[in-house]
Amino acid sequence: MSAELTGQVAIVTGGASGIGRATVLGLIQAGATVAVLDRDEAGVNAVVEQGKQAGGKTVAFPFDLANSKQIPDVVARVLQQLGRIDILINCAGVTGRFQSLLEMEEDNWDFVQAVNLKAAMLMMKHVARHIIDRGGGGRIVNISSSSAFRARNSPIAYASSKAALVQLTRSTAAELGPHNINVNAVAPGITATAMTKALGDAEALQKAASSGPLENLFHRVAQPEDVAAAIVFLCLPGSRQITGQTIHTSAGAVV
Repeated sequence: MSAELTGQVAIVTGGASGIGRATVLGLIQAGATVAVLDRDEAGVNAVVEQGKQAGGKTVAFPFDLANSKQIPDVVARVLQQLGRIDILINCAGVTGRFQSLLEMEEDNWDFVQAVNLKAAMLMMKHVARHIIDRGGGGRIVNISSSSAFRARNSPIAYASSKAALVQLTRSTAAELGPHNINVNAVAPGITATAMTKALGDAEALQKAASSGPLENLFHRVAQPEDVAAAIVFLCLPGSRQITGQTIHTSAGAVV
C-alpha cells in the first residue's frame, strides 16, 4: 500500500486487539501516525511496539471509554502530543451479558450503550470540533456489526447499540459534510477475534458461518485484516465521495 496518509494522525479506539489492532497496523502501512486507545494497557503497549517495529509511528494512550467524562481530556492529550487529528476510528466495543428483553438488567444495557454508542458519539464530537477549527477535512469510521441488521441471534443490547451507531453515522455525515469530513460505518460479520470466543473455537465459528442465522454467502470466517482493509480504504483519498454509508464486510450475511 502506498503511503497516502503520510502526515496524517489517526485515533483508533479499541486498538489493542482484533479489528482495532489490524486497523492500527493498516493505517501505519498507509503512512499515518496512530494514537492507540484501549483500556488494555499491556495490549496497547504491545501494539505500539509492533507498529514501531514495522517502521510506523504509534503512540499509546491507555484509556477506558466507559469513563465518558474523561473523553475530552484524552482527545486533548492526543492533540498535545501529536499536534493534530485527521482520522477517527471508533472500533472499541463490548457485547455485555447476552440477555433477552425479559431478562435485561439496566446496568448491562447502560454499560453496552455507554461504550458502544455514547463514547463513540463523544469521540466524534470532540475530534470533529478540532477538525473544523483547523479548517476541515477528515475521516471518521464507526465499527457497527451485522448484528444491527438481524432479528435472530443478535443480543439486543449489543445489536441495538450497533444499529444506533449506523444512524449516528448517517446523521453526522449530513452535519459534517459541509466541513469536508467523511463519516462512514463498517459492519463486520463473524470475525476471528476475542469477542467471538463466546461462539466457541475455530470449528464452531466455521459451523456458524456455514449454516444457521449467522451463515454468510462464502461460508467463511473473516480475519481482522479483512475488516481493517475496508476501514483503511475509507480513510484514503480514493474514497472521498463515500459518506453516510455502511460498508458490510460480512460476506453477505445480511443479504
